[in-house]
Amino acid sequence: MLNKMTRSFTLALTAAVLIGGSSASFAAELVKLKMAEVVRSQFYVPMYVALAKGYVKDEGLDVELVSANGGDRVGALILANQADFGLAGPEVPIYIYNGESPDKPVIFSALTATDGLFFVSRTKIDKFEWSMLKGKKIIGYRPGSTPQLYLEYVMKQQGVDAQTIKDIVTNIGQTARDGAWASGNGDFGIFTEPNFTKHEQAGNAHLVASIGKEVGRADYTLFFAKKSWLDKNAESAQKWTNAIAKAQAWTKKATAEEIADAIAPFFPGLTKADNVAVVNRFRTVGVPIWATSTVPDEAGIAKAQEIMVVGGVLPADKKVPYDKLVVTSFSAKAEKLVAGQ
Repeated sequence: MLNKMTRSFTLALTAAVLIGGSSASFAAELVKLKMAEVVRSQFYVPMYVALAKGYVKDEGLDVELVSANGGDRVGALILANQADFGLAGPEVPIYIYNGESPDKPVIFSALTATDGLFFVSRTKIDKFEWSMLKGKKIIGYRPGSTPQLYLEYVMKQQGVDAQTIKDIVTNIGQTARDGAWASGNGDFGIFTEPNFTKHEQAGNAHLVASIGKEVGRADYTLFFAKKSWLDKNAESAQKWTNAIAKAQAWTKKATAEEIADAIAPFFPGLTKADNVAVVNRFRTVGVPIWATSTVPDEAGIAKAQEIMVVGGVLPADKKVPYDKLVVTSFSAKAEKLVAGQ
């Protein structure tokens, strides 16, 4: 009788362990995705917060970040199926949409509300005037890229000499820009973070203007994917958008110190003080740099396309209608989810 009871207990215990182990294994299984970001920058703070605070993992995702070092490269990775979705300026999905690819790109979540780059001078200027740029060497970005388009747009709005704009240096690669500037190349230039802070600390860069403040709301970086991927992976896209929405809500309320602690793993070469300084800079430029909602702003997308038209990279008749370029179902659900928490 005792042996029979022992045997029954052993079988029950074994079954419980197997069931429990199976449940634990199931719970631990995360959907693996690969996302291509333009560069590694605190400009994308809410995304790093979503990963660092566990919001992405809580949604059941394991997302690998790939720094493409260029919006054009993000687009190439998406088209080649080497990344599931990407983070880039709206010009990338617009170029692809107007191209020959039958699998059109779709923007499904917003991240930044305007340009996050800073226009800097090699020497300190107490009262900067845009007319000071005439005849000066300006270090820009790749032709047709979001940073370059927004810089040229601002300069045109400020009445900068056309020849000065034409002479902007745009042939220095993304990874070579810091070295070129540090070696004395250029009188003025645009830099993102943490690059600007590093140059500022070295004493060779001084802030003269925020491009984002000059432009105002113009959706600058958004998450997008090919329509075929979204159709097959709608659940994953929703989960990612949920995580971003949670991170946006947390970031809005968090202190600069709390944000610096959260994003530290993504910037191992920077001190906490460095990250705090960058966060405070973004928060005090005079306009919201980070989007406070995952819903892509229709007027912001329109402004981005206006900038492309002015920049001569998008014919006016090739503007893509908002409802053709953007799907809001994911962001709408994410915002409702966060509002209810």
